[in-house]
Amino acid sequence: MAVDQLDAAERCEMLLQDTLDAVRPAPAWQGAPARAGARLPLPGRESDLLWYVTRGRDLLTVVSLPRRAVLVDVVERHWRRRGWMITSLNADRDRPGVAATTPDGYRLALSFGESGEAGLTAGSPGVARSERGPVLSGSVDRCAPPLPYVCCPYWSALA
Repeated sequence: MAVDQLDAAERCEMLLQDTLDAVRPAPAWQGAPARAGARLPLPGRESDLLWYVTRGRDLLTVVSLPRRAVLVDVVERHWRRRGWMITSLNADRDRPGVAATTPDGYRLALSFGESGEAGLTAGSPGVARSERGPVLSGSVDRCAPPLPYVCCPYWSALA
């Protein structure tokens, strides 16, 4: 049975939850807007149209500048322990981030924005179009990620 968009969405959700479960203390988060669409075949190739899904989490916990690199390190180590290939590592003090790919082609990323907002995303490789139902059910209709507002004695600490 081929993987379709609904299967891929479930796998993305599982990868996100697995990552968040590795972070202690657990940050507050909310679901980010779901995305789905098609990737066109490369020019000159006669291949089927491939579909994708992306799921995400917006972190609501304020992560102080000194703790941002710590959070990225925790996530990076977790992904390496899972055997995922780290594809990008940004050591910028204000906006660190990390990205990885799983052996089955799913892409994950943790990144910080200009105002301290942090997002965790998981995207699928090309999959079959789902004929089983809506792929974007429960999606949130927002344009910009929310600014963090939940304080935590650990993640929000300045030292």
